[in-house]
Amino acid sequence: MGRSLKDILERRRKRISHSNEILIGVVVAPHGLKGEVKVKPLSDIFERQLNYASSVNYYRGLTKRKLEVEGLRRSGNLFILKFKGVNDRNGSEALVGGELWLEKEKSAPLEEGEYLFEDLKGCKVFNPEGKELGLVVDVLEMPSSHILVIESDGKEVLVPFIDEFVKEVNVKDKKIVIVPIEGMF
Repeated sequence: MGRSLKDILERRRKRISHSNEILIGVVVAPHGLKGEVKVKPLSDIFERQLNYASSVNYYRGLTKRKLEVEGLRRSGNLFILKFKGVNDRNGSEALVGGELWLEKEKSAPLEEGEYLFEDLKGCKVFNPEGKELGLVVDVLEMPSSHILVIESDGKEVLVPFIDEFVKEVNVKDKKIVIVPIEGMF
């Protein structure tokens, strides 16, 4: 009897730690005949990160490869990437479905007001008076803004990550101060 996808992914999670890495994109399709691939970015600063780092860690299943970036250009909502040593359609097709991870120490420096989703998760959330409201358990990427998913008293509360609501972010101390709408918490 074969293994289910869930079993395979669970096995991978146990074997591969991404604690020092940031997921920045997923290879979604080959592009052309010369080894290029289409990548869906999972980072707002995808292009800046790849211009800063010369290579990425590629994972597909239990396979890990270091890929050196030779070329990068935008194509609508996607990016076209060329990796060193991937020179034909067969090579690019083999990469489809894989994830691109960047080592944190090779990541481009963040500018004022930029945060990694992983750094926001686990932050305690307070109101301006200092009352603890909950814990950030996820960050959703939406067209108009990112959304903080805050677990509070057994329920999830969604708060737009915009200046109107979020007044202070301190990822070092794992603390976020928000001004909630009345009745939100």
